[in-house]
Amino acid sequence: MYKTIIVGISMICSKAPGKIILFGEHFVVKGVPGIGMAVSSYAKACVEESDKNTVLSKQLGLVYDEAEGVGFGGGFEVIFKLIASMGCSKRVRAYIDSSIFMGSGMGSSAASSVALIHALMRLCGLDPSKEVVSRIAFEAEKAVHGKPSGIDNTLATYGGLLYYRSGVFERIDIKWPEEYSLLVVNTGIHRETGVVVKDVLNLYERRRGVLEHIYKAAEELVNQALAMLKKGDFENLGELMNINQGLLYTVNVSCPKCEEIIWLLRRNKALGVKLSGAGRGGIIIALYRKKDLEGVRQLLKEESLVVSLDEQGVLSIS
Repeated sequence: MYKTIIVGISMICSKAPGKIILFGEHFVVKGVPGIGMAVSSYAKACVEESDKNTVLSKQLGLVYDEAEGVGFGGGFEVIFKLIASMGCSKRVRAYIDSSIFMGSGMGSSAASSVALIHALMRLCGLDPSKEVVSRIAFEAEKAVHGKPSGIDNTLATYGGLLYYRSGVFERIDIKWPEEYSLLVVNTGIHRETGVVVKDVLNLYERRRGVLEHIYKAAEELVNQALAMLKKGDFENLGELMNINQGLLYTVNVSCPKCEEIIWLLRRNKALGVKLSGAGRGGIIIALYRKKDLEGVRQLLKEESLVVSLDEQGVLSIS
C-alpha cells in the first residue's frame, strides 16, 4: 500500500547521485589509493510538513515512523535528530524514490540520506551547504554501516571523481567525454561487505610475502589510471580496469556469476570490465564506447544501467 507514492506539487524535492568504485577496492584498506565516481543514477527525496516524521520508499515501503518505532538501520532517526538540533521543529512526511541498485555497493543509502537532508534543510529554511549535508549524512551512515569510509556520502554530496587515500579525498577535475559510457550490471548477489573485507585481510596476513607485490601493483595501477583520466585516455583506461579485475580475482573476491558477466561483456566490445566494491556479487562495471553499447544489454539476464559521470552532486529539483 505504501509503494504507490503521489508527490504533491508543493513538496520540496532534492536528488543525489549514486557511486561506483572505479579503481582500488580492497587494496585501500592497506593504504593503497582508490578512485570513486559519482554516477548519473539518483535517489530523489521529497518532503512535506506532517504531524510526525515518517519516511516512505517507493522501492521498500514504510522505512521509518517515529511514532510506531519503525526504523531502517537507525540512519533516518539520526538525520531527524541532527536537523532538529539545528533549530528545526517541523515534522515531515518524506518520500524516497531511487534508481540506484540497492545493496550492491552503489551507495544507495548515502544518496537517499543526502537527498533527504538537503530537502529537509530547505523545508526548514536552513542553508543546505554541502559541507553540512555531507557531515550529517556521514553520521547517518555510521548508524547504518558502523565504520563507513566516507566515500559514499562525499560523492553523493559533491559529485565528480575522487582520488582517496587513508580517509583523505581529492577531487579529480575532468570532463567526461560524451562518446563513452559505463554499463553497470547488477549481479543480484548480496554479500556482507564486512565479511569479504575480513576474508581479504586474513588472506593478506597469511600470504603477505606474495600479496605485497599485488598491493604494490594496485597502487601503480591507480596512479596510472589517474594520469589517464586527466589526459582523457579512455581507451587505455579500459585496459587498466581489466588488470584491476585480475588483481581482485587474485584476492578471491570474484564469483562464478561475476566472471560469466565479465567475459560476456569483454566478448562484446567492452573496453574494460571489473567488479566494483566489495565483490563476490554486487555490481560489475564496463567501460564502453557509446556506439558499441547497442544491443549489449539485451544479451544480459541481469538488470543494468547506462551511466556517466555526475559532476554536480546533490541538487534541488523542486
